[in-house]
Parts: sequence; structure tokens; C-alpha cells
Amino acid sequence: MSKAFENDDAPSVGSGADAGRATVGVLEQCRAHVLAPVRFVGFWSAVVLPFLYLPLLLGGLDGTEWTVFLSLLALDCLALLAGHSYGRE
Repeated sequence: MSKAFENDDAPSVGSGADAGRATVGVLEQCRAHVLAPVRFVGFWSAVVLPFLYLPLLLGGLDGTEWTVFLSLLALDCLALLAGHSYGRE
């Protein structure tokens, strides 16, 4: 075979896979840096939010206070989901 078909500038077969692995590594690092504060805020929000229930429950729930209470409860559930794995790494 002649040298006319060989291209020294062409990337090797494995370089695409190596670039893919490098990209996945970078994405995993970015994911870890983004999720850490989300888990932190979720965990501590889930700890603090129940203290906001007390004034509502002690004062009685009537009218729009039910909406506020249920909204706080839903927000607390979301915070529990976001922060459930905080501190496990």
C-alpha cells in the first residue's frame, strides 16, 4: 500500500473514546459541585421549616392559613427529597 492513503494528522481511533471519558469526568465534577449546595440547602431547610408550622398550628388554621400550611408542608417534602443524601459522601 502506498503512503498516499495514510494521514498522520488524522486522530487515532481511541482518541474519541478518551475525549468522551474526559467529558464525562468533567460533567461528574460539575455535577458534584452543583449538587453539594443544593443538598446542603435542602437538608437545613427540611430541619428549619417545621418551626414555621408552630405559629400556624398554635393559632389555629382557618381560611387562607390552610393554604400557607399545606404550602409549607409541600416545601418541606421537597426539601427532604433534595437534602436526603446530605453528609453521606
